[in-house]
Amino acid sequence: MAALDASPGDLREAGRGFLLITGAKIWFLVTATFTSLAFPRLFPDAAAFGRFRVVSGLLNVVTMVVVTASVQAVARLSAESGANLRGVRRTALGVQGAVFGPLFMALFLGADFVASVILKDEALAAPLRISSIVVLAYAFYTVLIGLLNGTRHYGRQAGLDVVFSTLKTALMVAAVVVTGSATWAFGGFAVTAMLVLVLAVPVSRVAMAGAPSGGRAPTAREFLRYLLPLAAYALVLNLLLQADVVALKAALGRVGGEGAADAASAVAGVYGAARNVSLLPYQAVISLTFVVFPWVSRAASSGDRAAAGAAATGALRLAAVLSWAAVAFCGGAPEGLLALLFGPAYAAGGPVLVPLLAAGALLALTFVGNAILASAGRPVAPLWSGGASVAVLAGGLGAGLAVAGSDDAAMAAAAWATLAAGAVGAAVTGALVAGAFGNAPWLRTTAFSAVSAGVGLLAVAALPDGAPGLVRTGMSIAVFLVVLVATRAVGPDDGRILLRAFSRRSGARS
Repeated sequence: MAALDASPGDLREAGRGFLLITGAKIWFLVTATFTSLAFPRLFPDAAAFGRFRVVSGLLNVVTMVVVTASVQAVARLSAESGANLRGVRRTALGVQGAVFGPLFMALFLGADFVASVILKDEALAAPLRISSIVVLAYAFYTVLIGLLNGTRHYGRQAGLDVVFSTLKTALMVAAVVVTGSATWAFGGFAVTAMLVLVLAVPVSRVAMAGAPSGGRAPTAREFLRYLLPLAAYALVLNLLLQADVVALKAALGRVGGEGAADAASAVAGVYGAARNVSLLPYQAVISLTFVVFPWVSRAASSGDRAAAGAAATGALRLAAVLSWAAVAFCGGAPEGLLALLFGPAYAAGGPVLVPLLAAGALLALTFVGNAILASAGRPVAPLWSGGASVAVLAGGLGAGLAVAGSDDAAMAAAAWATLAAGAVGAAVTGALVAGAFGNAPWLRTTAFSAVSAGVGLLAVAALPDGAPGLVRTGMSIAVFLVVLVATRAVGPDDGRILLRAFSRRSGARS
């Protein structure tokens, strides 16, 4: 499962990078979970929190596009063999200013229009205007993070991410406690973004220390060749993450009658909680893309197709095992898990959690596969699977929600439409990755990881109804592991490779 069929030093560097970036990602999730639970209690009333949540949702869409596209585009160019890193930085900063500078100005100057005309709430103008500063800071911060990632300085990349998450949480919570204002909360976010941008400048200089300054710098057109399709894919990915919840709320809200809006919101809340849990497989492999991206980029740019294919195979096999293990873990006792996390009312989302988890696993594999395609010099390829997934999701939601006769049926229709979209996206991406490298040796592990999770969940279904949730979860994971080994989806060689990758002896850069 190694990121590369490479030397022990390379394996340890890849393993160390995976652990560092995963640790930073876990810390980000911890801080995000803390704020999501704390803010409803810290704001003085529901209306103030509602304004914060609306602006946060809009900001997340924009920043997801900026971060995903920019980091991967810069990492791809800086990871190339013999890359002129100073030229990459210079070109990227110029293009980022030209592309995202006008976006910042539109958000900053158009905040009043968006608040009063589109959102029908003039109180949103100030937080919208302040939050636009985050977009400006991200436009340049992501260039420096991309340089660190492309040159495999994973420790410094993870360190900046941890500082960002910690400072952002502290300043935003302090602002809400002192002022109770959404505007000041986003002010804390904006201050954090600017401070960490300043900090990233000296930290990122290590990426260029000793790097060749000669050679041709990439042109703006070459950078845009990666940036624009990756930005489009990030937007499509955001639709895949959000559309089912929004469509469910809209469909149920159209029924009409007294209290229909509140009832639709309640169902969307139950479904949305299950949807959040179902993204665990996706969250589990995000850090893997940061590690494999520069390895594939460097191998592909130097014409070493075998090494690039080995990196792709290792990443996809590890992603398959991690993502389907998350399905087995969370799907063993779905009702109990949702009740434990969110309260007894959310146990109603249990029946849809398993198909949503499977959709999350497929999304995880698609995300890793698309990152591999982009790092191999095919930035437009992810749009094929993204477009196919959105088309299937739109059709499934439209048809399924139109005939659903109850709230439970509506949730099931949304979940199965999401699963169908995930399956189509994974199939398209898998075919494109196989075509790019000439084979698909990862397919066996991927298929049997899914089978192992399915057998584990079937074994749990045979238990008596009163079996404790802990027993159900334990059995699901145990059966998953037994079947995974019995089918030889993983073997002793994989264990030895992982031990070498995660051993403490490492001279890897940080």
